[in-house]
Amino acid sequence: MQNQETFDCGVLLKGPLLFCLCVFFFSGTVAAQDETPRENDDSNPRLEDCRDGNDVTVNQLVSDLARCDVVFLGEQHDNDSGHQFQLDVITELVNQGRSVVISTEQFERDVQGAVDDYLSGRIDEDSFLKASRPWKNYPQHYRPIIEFAKDHKLPVLAANVPRRIASDASSGKELALADIPFVPRKSTTTKNAYWQNFSATMKGHLGADGDEKLNLFFASQCLKDDSMAEAITDFLATNSHDRKIVVHLCGHFHSDYGLGTVSRTLQRNPLLRFTVVTMETPSADNKPADIEKIRSRGHYVFWSTINAKTDEPASEKSDDQP
Repeated sequence: MQNQETFDCGVLLKGPLLFCLCVFFFSGTVAAQDETPRENDDSNPRLEDCRDGNDVTVNQLVSDLARCDVVFLGEQHDNDSGHQFQLDVITELVNQGRSVVISTEQFERDVQGAVDDYLSGRIDEDSFLKASRPWKNYPQHYRPIIEFAKDHKLPVLAANVPRRIASDASSGKELALADIPFVPRKSTTTKNAYWQNFSATMKGHLGADGDEKLNLFFASQCLKDDSMAEAITDFLATNSHDRKIVVHLCGHFHSDYGLGTVSRTLQRNPLLRFTVVTMETPSADNKPADIEKIRSRGHYVFWSTINAKTDEPASEKSDDQP
């Protein structure tokens, strides 16, 4: 491993990037903290710096992001406190004068026009919602972020591959000619650490018991990661004249350990500086080893709280992948 530089907001990797570099970085930095982590209080959300185990404020986090190009906010899709945290981060970045771009797993490439039209005021909200296929929990969890972007004229990237394409890939169907513009120019399915995490998560999953089906599910997962990574790097490449920070919203599996979307973003531009925030709800059953494993997933952990209500609609995914 050569030319690796670490600093307060993330990692600057120079030269060829391999998945294992991200794994090495996270495991190396987290191991330096206290070996006997304190118990988590599940009554209030809090943000923890995984380098030293100290709690930090959103203001402190955003100050740490001053030199970053991309921050990956790996979420729990239906968690109220987690989505409020995302909005708080975006708001504070804007308050501190940063030029922010919001990138989303929740909107797909073929609805970018509808997203742009709504943000610019060319269409009303009803037309936007009819055209953009929002997730079921859009009103309470993503609408506040989109409305903030609209009010502050922030670009929003519909970064994910269309769910019909991901679904076809998981079923082994050939790509339709009309869908070619909406898939990443390159997608790989290397059997690496990300594959190991994916296969362990999907083990025993309905419809994914056989090796062939699991491979197809993984190919679909990688399409999503490569699509989001390409959207981020293409935007930064075409807007290199303007110093921007991309805030990418995704399920934490897509960004944990610096794998998934993170590593594929860095494969496309190894010099990007990034920070990974993961989310987890603390549990009384968590042992110190469990907490350390959670901390190893990112540079920061947002310890969320359980929703006050339990009848909120689940987020809509194109399939049952993480």
